[in-house]
Amino acid sequence: MQIRNILLTAFLTVALFSAISYTACKKDACENVICLNLGACDGGKCVCPTGFEGPRCEKLSRDKFIKTYNGYDTCNYTTLDSTRIDVYPIFFIALQNDPRSMMMKNILHDMDDSALCTMQGTDTFSFQGSNNTLTYVGGGKMRNDSIWLAYRVERDTTGYTCTFFGQGLR
Repeated sequence: MQIRNILLTAFLTVALFSAISYTACKKDACENVICLNLGACDGGKCVCPTGFEGPRCEKLSRDKFIKTYNGYDTCNYTTLDSTRIDVYPIFFIALQNDPRSMMMKNILHDMDDSALCTMQGTDTFSFQGSNNTLTYVGGGKMRNDSIWLAYRVERDTTGYTCTFFGQGLR
């Protein structure tokens, strides 16, 4: 009987020790995950900083914007002919010195007008720009192959708002 109690106690001790050891040795989900571009692993997945995306934060978010979009503006500027819709291209150009920025050209169908765009999320950006007489401030978003811009135009002491909708060209 005494041997049985000793064996039972030994068995329970080994079982308890094994259970504690097993639960204490949970594998780190981020152990073999490598995140690029200052991304951080959380629960086995990379959390990317603004301007980067992909499973390892390996893609520049802005790269999908770098193309030409044909579209049109709608503005609340009273001297514009609101019945006429001019379709024109807006161009996005990558900036080599900053992976989170791009240049937008041909605003309001004027090649002299451009704006510096800064990524705010994987599909959104803010922008501002000016030429000799106009200043532009606004934001944009992309869904599939379409782009929407909402912005304010300041000319001297007059201001108005515009929206642009465009489709990407292949």
